[in-house]
Amino acid sequence: MAGFFAFLGDVGRALWGAWTFDTSMAQWFGSHPDALAISATVAVLAGASTLLGNSVVLFLNRVKGWRFALSLLLNGLGFVLLYLTQAVIVIAVGQLATGRTVAWETVVEAVMLATAPLVFGFFELVPYLGPGIAKLLQAWGVAALLVIVQVVYSTSWWQAVWITGIAWGVMQLVSWALAKPLAALGAWFWRLISGKPVLLRPQDVLSGHQFMPVEFDFQLEPGEAGR
Repeated sequence: MAGFFAFLGDVGRALWGAWTFDTSMAQWFGSHPDALAISATVAVLAGASTLLGNSVVLFLNRVKGWRFALSLLLNGLGFVLLYLTQAVIVIAVGQLATGRTVAWETVVEAVMLATAPLVFGFFELVPYLGPGIAKLLQAWGVAALLVIVQVVYSTSWWQAVWITGIAWGVMQLVSWALAKPLAALGAWFWRLISGKPVLLRPQDVLSGHQFMPVEFDFQLEPGEAGR
């Protein structure tokens, strides 16, 4: 039990370091034996919190109990897969841009740690302010990734901007290429959880919003039945 609480304390320390762009934490985190588990936990929390921020959709679809908890967990795991993909892109771009080879696990840990601001995703529930808060959190996450990339690759700020920017651009291409198959997979998951149809926009697939359910109405308007 003591080990569990110690781990939670380390997760909290990592979150605070990412939130505040504390580069002095790099040595502690880099040498931590549970660095991968800590960063994965941060990513799962970010994914679950983001879905919680959109949970009004879950409530409207009457998703309760274990299905609600499972949807949060799946979104958290989806975040991990999302940022594993981004880590692969950062590894490739970072090596080309700097000529340095960084251990893949280090980059994976760094990229998942950069999701720390999205742990506040539940604030998207705030009426009227939700969309603005979502954009702010996304920008905060990009800034955290920029700082972390600069530390991991021991490079200049401008070079870190190039790495982060190119990685973001490639992610958009990957999102476009994988949109249809991942949307179909997301729809299958949503039907399994809620028993209702789902509409997953292509831009949501790799944007951190894996499950965006929209209930379809297939009833024809009066006068359309004969068309």
